[in-house]
Amino acid sequence: MKRLMLGLWCLGYFVAMSAIAAPIDDARLKAVAWLITHQSGDGSWPSTTGLEMAETAAAVEALTNAGVTKSDTYTKGVAWLQNHQAYSTDTLARQIIALARSGRDTSTLVSRLIAWRNDEASPQSSWGAYDHYSTSYPDTAMALEAIKVSAASYAQEANTLCKITSQRNSDGGWPYFVSPSVIQPSRILSTAYSLIVLSRYQGAQLTCNGTNTDISSVLATGATWLKTQQKTPGGGFGEGSAGTVLETALAYRALVTILGATDPAAVNAQNFLIAQQQADGGWGGGDALLTTLTLAALPATTLADTDSDGLPDGVETQALLGTDPNLADSYKLAKGNGQSISGVTTAQSIAQATINQPFTATLTANGGTPPYTWTLTSGKLPDGLSLAPATGVISGTPTAIGTFNFVYQASAPGALVATAGQIEVIAAAVGGTQVPSVPERGLLLMGLLLLFTIRQLQKPKALDLR
Repeated sequence: MKRLMLGLWCLGYFVAMSAIAAPIDDARLKAVAWLITHQSGDGSWPSTTGLEMAETAAAVEALTNAGVTKSDTYTKGVAWLQNHQAYSTDTLARQIIALARSGRDTSTLVSRLIAWRNDEASPQSSWGAYDHYSTSYPDTAMALEAIKVSAASYAQEANTLCKITSQRNSDGGWPYFVSPSVIQPSRILSTAYSLIVLSRYQGAQLTCNGTNTDISSVLATGATWLKTQQKTPGGGFGEGSAGTVLETALAYRALVTILGATDPAAVNAQNFLIAQQQADGGWGGGDALLTTLTLAALPATTLADTDSDGLPDGVETQALLGTDPNLADSYKLAKGNGQSISGVTTAQSIAQATINQPFTATLTANGGTPPYTWTLTSGKLPDGLSLAPATGVISGTPTAIGTFNFVYQASAPGALVATAGQIEVIAAAVGGTQVPSVPERGLLLMGLLLLFTIRQLQKPKALDLR
């Protein structure tokens, strides 16, 4: 009897969890479809002038979170980020995070970010909104998060941690900035960003000016304050009378990181975000920043992609994109606006292969001093093909029809070149199906036979009255 009851309880729990998981999975698929269909031809996701970098970085991070890294959409987004410059701490940090998570070299960007620290303290350990601006806690937290994600060496890491932890308010939250004369109130965004980066140090002990600080305790009190900003009913987070999508998405991300996705506050925030999603998959009336940040806040997963074309099966079947989940046909959604650069913001055609026939192609690169070392950094070669790291030769026998997008990197002394490539695999010509040629005499005989047949059909038939 106990076993039966235990089995029923497990079944009920599984069903309940499935019911919880289904809406967020559906929301993720619709949001990914929104990103795919709203990307500009140059690879960015702009909706508000000046926010292109933040929106595109969040979109790339969101696609990485969802495991959608094989499509032309992802390739163009990464390439756009690599070829544009950030002008604020927030956007530079987001650029580093997105590129680092996509496997790109961000060492130059990190050096630039570190050089932007202000001179308010010695040693320098905090950031403001722009290069050498006064300290703000969303920016300092974002900068340290970017350094951690990129796995870069940072000599003042402990000092930056001390700066963040020591500037909390007594309620456990963080203000935007610290004023020497007036205590600034705790804010959702600065608290969420601070908690996200501090979660990387959970369990660590920090000594600041001779005082020991337990990071886990800091996280607990910060999460407690954050929960006080959740609205009931609704589950959204906001500093006004109602929750907002932006504040809820960031608070949700922080709570999931610290407490897990099953925490009641996180579940309620998730339900709020799902309820605010529009029918087309976006948030905030088609606002790219709200949509990309919300999707990026969802827990990482890997969406099934049967045909390996970069479009998850659920996106192709549920979002009605006009593509086949069993055929690598994401190229149908490609678009341009005159700003595309072959191999950079759009995939460069490497060659065309024929299914089940031997194939060989050699990649090219410029700059540096050969020999190069060739690697595949994202995307996927056609099934059956492989890349030789020492020669840049792609060879094998393709076994699946479709268009396959990927990014390859050629590294050599003095050069690190990333190129977006594409190989199309087509069907083999079917032998014996050509229409045979007919000699002129044969055509004449066929014409006479056709004429005779028509005249016979036109003759009146005698009625049988028996």
